[in-house]
Amino acid sequence: MRINYIKLFLVNYIYLLILELTFKLTVLKTFDLGILYIIIFSLPIALLITFVSSLFKKRLINQIISITIWSILFLVTCAEMVYYSFYKTICGLSALMYGGQVMGFAAEIGEHIINKSPLIIFLFIPLLVLIILSIKKIILHDKYQRKVTCALFFGGIFMAITSLELNFEETDRAKSLIFYSNDLMQSTNKLGINTAIAMDAYKLLIGFEENIELSNKLPFTLNEEEEYNITNIDFDSLIEKEKDATLKKMHQYFASEEPTNQNEYTGVFAGKNLIFIVAEGFYPIAVDKDVTPTLYKMTNNGFIFNNFYQPIFNCSTSDGEFINSLSILPGVATCSMKETINKYLPYSLGNIMKDYGYSANAYHGWTYTYYNRDKTMPNLGYTYYGYDRYKKGYKYALKNIKDSWPTSDIDVINSSYESLTKGKRFLGYYMSISGHLQYNFTGGNAMSSKNKDAVKNMNASEKIKAYVASQVEFDRSLEVLLNNLKRDGLLDDTVIVISADHYPYGLTSEDISEYVDWMKDENFDLYKNNLIIYNSAMENVTVDKYTSSLDVLPTVLNLFGIEYDSRLLIGNDIFSDADDLVIFNNKSWITSKGKYDYMKKKFTPFTDEKIDSNYINEMNEKVKLKFQMSKLLISKDYYKKVLGG
Repeated sequence: MRINYIKLFLVNYIYLLILELTFKLTVLKTFDLGILYIIIFSLPIALLITFVSSLFKKRLINQIISITIWSILFLVTCAEMVYYSFYKTICGLSALMYGGQVMGFAAEIGEHIINKSPLIIFLFIPLLVLIILSIKKIILHDKYQRKVTCALFFGGIFMAITSLELNFEETDRAKSLIFYSNDLMQSTNKLGINTAIAMDAYKLLIGFEENIELSNKLPFTLNEEEEYNITNIDFDSLIEKEKDATLKKMHQYFASEEPTNQNEYTGVFAGKNLIFIVAEGFYPIAVDKDVTPTLYKMTNNGFIFNNFYQPIFNCSTSDGEFINSLSILPGVATCSMKETINKYLPYSLGNIMKDYGYSANAYHGWTYTYYNRDKTMPNLGYTYYGYDRYKKGYKYALKNIKDSWPTSDIDVINSSYESLTKGKRFLGYYMSISGHLQYNFTGGNAMSSKNKDAVKNMNASEKIKAYVASQVEFDRSLEVLLNNLKRDGLLDDTVIVISADHYPYGLTSEDISEYVDWMKDENFDLYKNNLIIYNSAMENVTVDKYTSSLDVLPTVLNLFGIEYDSRLLIGNDIFSDADDLVIFNNKSWITSKGKYDYMKKKFTPFTDEKIDSNYINEMNEKVKLKFQMSKLLISKDYYKKVLGG
């Protein structure tokens, strides 16, 4: 039997479905109406593939094009599997524009490929079959047939339009993903990888802006007996004068946002020094009374947070810095921090605390240009000290950094301490480095190898031991820092905040679950972490509120008595009366009432209180708007328009 043009279309269609449904069912692990949309929306893609691979009269040329497309589809699917293993999200064209930071970790990629090898082999089999059938000329690569192509095209369009008019709740979601939003993760789940990536590329090309619906958002009325973290912004005037429809809706949104109240912790650290650390790969399993005693002391003293989460986003470390520094949700398919260059960011600690007489310096132990930190950090208000690894003559180069991968946080503390404490009041921002993957003792992490003896008695796998050993270096750098501050009489007058950038994705969830007993639900538990807010002179305070890195900045601003408008930050002061809310990159969320898996549309209550669908719908809408506003805060340079910077 020979496979001609029409049969080739069916072959391509079946091949696409194998790739798409395997990804949805085994990687995303969702089973819903999205399967129907994947089946329908794969039709035009299969037709396009068939048409492109049948453009020429010469069969050999068409054959080469076909095999190339089949191979690309296979590689894209496998690459997304590996990417999802790292970041729990999808990589689109907009993310690729910033460089594939994943590709810097070849050893870890290899390990994830091995973990996914059964799936990869399964998907390689149909590719191999197609190539063999093509070479043996069972599949004939004839030139396209015009009438058949037109018939299939209009038939596919008719089916797609019809499917979007079905009377299902999922239909509205599918239509919204196509026409009104740009959500790569949800589009992949509902429409398939190839449709989602194609839409992402198209919307990026045309400068697409999401549709903003505020119809269900009620304005908030200030209580005159309450004191709020708020400033005098005339939103009514801004709304009246604004001609840009999107900006007008943003004014309406923020005008109706509920500000956070001032509380018993407002200003308790006013005038104290602040050291803010975003800790590379910091995670609860790195906190051990004997192995990492400084981290243990700081985690279990000061403010003690029992339900803190650090979700991961598309751009890993850079997005971790972004969310901790700005209280804005990162974009799902881009590197958000790079987008802030030359944007007005009045509430970043470096910018706002200088107005209160603080010096503001930032430090990082790796190449100073990495993630464009030499541009983003000064824009956040810091004098930025980095590692001039390639001797380019950087003005603020850290001294005495021993070259290795990764470098030592101890070296960074020793090199930075003098400049850190130079001002009468000082703010120091650190992005640590020693806890970076890879986690092994065979040369992938110099800090793991250096501290191998410290973890030799741990009852854990080699990977877990290597991870903790890398954090031993971070722990000892904190010991040096605390000792220096104590020696100079600065410790009691200094607050240290430590928040992770992301969970250590050099470890798989299986690695972690084998070592701990609290990993019950990968969609949520994987991101549970520690937030440290430590001052040696304070009494311990236990906090059970569900909160995340999105809330760190407003919490710190409130603790230091800094004037800010809480309506303009996406997170909330942890100590305010604001409701609990943790938001994840796939739009799942946690509140005091329960947790909602957005991918599986499953709500798990924490109490016996009856939760109806209205509450879930309201929370979904709230989360959606927070993502939309986060994106627009940066792209529209909104702070400059509202605060006049």
